[in-house]
Amino acid sequence: LEGLPPTVNHLYLQHGGRRYKSPEGRAYQERVCADMHRRWAQEPYSGHAELHITYRTRDKHRWDIDNRVKALQDCLVIAGVLKDDSQIRRLIVERTDSDVTATYLRLIEYSRNLVVHA
Repeated sequence: LEGLPPTVNHLYLQHGGRRYKSPEGRAYQERVCADMHRRWAQEPYSGHAELHITYRTRDKHRWDIDNRVKALQDCLVIAGVLKDDSQIRRLIVERTDSDVTATYLRLIEYSRNLVVHA
């Protein structure tokens, strides 16, 4: 996937005690969900899964890698790849240096022994 997902701090906004998705979060979600749905157009998987996330970037700024996971998990559900993000039983997240900024996903579906890449 091109670029990095928004952090949790940028994914949601709060106003008057009400929490809602930010314009940045909605735009990211629309773009990524359409891409995921196009790549993985099938019935949503309902078994246990393992998710590997790799953020590749040349950005040297400090940021927490776990703050960007929620946006990706939400997209997997909205795009119909998973029924619910609680199906993820193992989560591996890493950040590597690269000349290109991108997010790589690898979803391993336990019962189907199927590996899906994005």
